[in-house]
Amino acid sequence: MIRAIALLVALLTGPAQAQDVAKIDPVIELQTLCEDKDGSACTRLGDRLLEGNGVARDDARGVAILGKACQLGDMPGCTMTGFAYGKGQGVAQSADTARAYYAYACHGGEATGCSNLGLAYINGDGVPKDDARAAALFQQACTNNSTAGCANLGASYSLGRGVPRDHRRAARLLRQACDADDQHACYNLGVLYRDGLGMRRNYERALALFEPSCEAKDPSACGNLANMVDDGRGAPKDRQRALALHDAACTLGEAESCFALGRAYQTGNGRKRDDVRALALLERSLALDPKTPSAGHAANAIAIARAAIAGRPGNTKKEDGPSNREAHEE
Repeated sequence: MIRAIALLVALLTGPAQAQDVAKIDPVIELQTLCEDKDGSACTRLGDRLLEGNGVARDDARGVAILGKACQLGDMPGCTMTGFAYGKGQGVAQSADTARAYYAYACHGGEATGCSNLGLAYINGDGVPKDDARAAALFQQACTNNSTAGCANLGASYSLGRGVPRDHRRAARLLRQACDADDQHACYNLGVLYRDGLGMRRNYERALALFEPSCEAKDPSACGNLANMVDDGRGAPKDRQRALALHDAACTLGEAESCFALGRAYQTGNGRKRDDVRALALLERSLALDPKTPSAGHAANAIAIARAAIAGRPGNTKKEDGPSNREAHEE
């Protein structure tokens, strides 16, 4: 479509005027530059196609153009191509291919590629899990001014994954990344403030960090914010706001929040009692994560909800328990 538009402009306006239009329309300009083997222009054009920014979205073509950018030596294009393969956006999903692009980009000095390659080692995506290798890559990325690299390195120090646990160093790295508007880093920094790890405990500061992360749709941030509001830590206790936050977190896939909201409907604590709604939320909690701390309680609560819906009195744990346990173990 872009090629046809460029040709149409040339026919209607003549060569000189067509060049002026190309300067006005960034998509046409990027198309021209990319065809002239400008790798950076290809990366920007591919990104626009993937995002539908100023042009009709075309994932397959966008990834192809990003691959061309990588071949032309533009390392950000290599990282973005790897990201597309990792997500399966416009191409068949392939962790191996994504890892290969990240490795090539990182070798070429692209910091985000190093950070993404580190995540591949953390998760075992296309490579054996290796926390120490991941931490080294995060350090390389952070040293080269990758905000994500600093955020991931901070998380590594906080968890003691691949490096000795060091909450003070973690806090410094997470604060650096949070100041650069990395909301995941802000969330992790909030956890350190909430728990008093590497710094003095500060509930108000933790809340202030969780809130924008929750607004950015981080399910863990919404869930932790809900728990603090429900307990009155750092803000006046507010059951209704807490349940609204649990609802948002559950919708985003936070299992513990689905359990908390399900129990509210089951017990009538903050919500009108509704066993059907409770059962759906409790089952969602287990489906999302059968290994959460609340999983055992959820299984029992599910049995109670089923009994209530069926009109049977009391807890049917003896009758329904084995099947629930089997589902939980799966």
